[in-house]
Amino acid sequence: MLRHRPPCHSPLFTLALFAAAALAHGAQPLNPTLLALEPNRWLTLHEQKPTDPVRFQRQEHGGAAFDTRRGLLVLFGSNTHGKDWTNSPLVFDPVACAWTRLYPDDDPNTYAVNAEGLPVAGPKGEHPWAMHTFGTLLYDPERDQLVVACYPAHMVPGRFTNALKEQWPKVQRHPTWTFDLERREWRPIPCKPEHFFPYCAAYDSDRKCVIGYRPDGVFELGGEPREWRRVAPKGFFGWHTAAAYDARNKALVVFGSNENANDIAAYWPATGEHKKMPTPGQRPPKDQHTPMCFDAAAGRTVVLVDRRPDSEGGKLQAETWLYDLAADAWEQVGTATLPFGCGMNYNMVYDPGHEVCLLVTGGYSQPTVVWALRVQAGNRQPR
Repeated sequence: MLRHRPPCHSPLFTLALFAAAALAHGAQPLNPTLLALEPNRWLTLHEQKPTDPVRFQRQEHGGAAFDTRRGLLVLFGSNTHGKDWTNSPLVFDPVACAWTRLYPDDDPNTYAVNAEGLPVAGPKGEHPWAMHTFGTLLYDPERDQLVVACYPAHMVPGRFTNALKEQWPKVQRHPTWTFDLERREWRPIPCKPEHFFPYCAAYDSDRKCVIGYRPDGVFELGGEPREWRRVAPKGFFGWHTAAAYDARNKALVVFGSNENANDIAAYWPATGEHKKMPTPGQRPPKDQHTPMCFDAAAGRTVVLVDRRPDSEGGKLQAETWLYDLAADAWEQVGTATLPFGCGMNYNMVYDPGHEVCLLVTGGYSQPTVVWALRVQAGNRQPR
């Protein structure tokens, strides 16, 4: 099921492959171990160690995105509740197998509300507050920006903490934040925001816009200047959903719910069709807040679902399932079961350069680990 091997050192016999692949993809280098990855088995790509220059506890309430321009995995988000103040993007390079923190997390004493009524942090007031991001962090390749369609709702005074009781009443607007990856600058979008706390969003690569999904509707962020608008009147699930944009079928795919569910909702922007799929065949276990991404090479939405043990003393495991929207059918990848549950985890992305899924696991008392999986579905030929 799992493979553990030195993934970031290039054997001599892979040098030619490495050079050819890098040339084919422009200047962006590639990792030969990922290019040669055995299909349908998770590989431990990197595990943080005490000697690593960048170390952190993975934030279960944080989201993930993949910067396709630079080939980098990006985490952003915090467990907050007045106990964690992570508000810097954390970047993983799958070629160098190294993490980077883009700036030191800001001291809570710098949290303020600026002249525009926006919540800001840092000595210069240039950063957003630490916040849960759930499944609302995404990468916009057209603008080369991260988009955060969420806000720090669990920092409201009296809910979990009173750390910001002086600042909170002064906030006039919690904006949709963007992060320019070239300039490494945060900027709020000036439009009226829509928040997807604790829901999900995805990037529509065909129409170059963001799609957000909530129980009260489906929303899009697009146009010039960008504005949020409602495009469908009602969602089918509660909170703790996950979403991916299926570029093959040009649809938003949504899975999971806080009451635990194994239904799929699909929304086709071109026609406005929006429905809960009947899915007559096998299904994964019911779950919520699951790792999820669309694998373009396999043409499937990949979802990791925790299966509870049938008997006392049994171990929780995370199963890998593939969803085919066109066929409305699930397929379990039996060789890609992880020997632990993922719990709350919005930290799986698709790396199109290597054609692999990247997953970040870990948490309290557990090391931060990056895993890689090459999916080989029924219609995909081995490399």
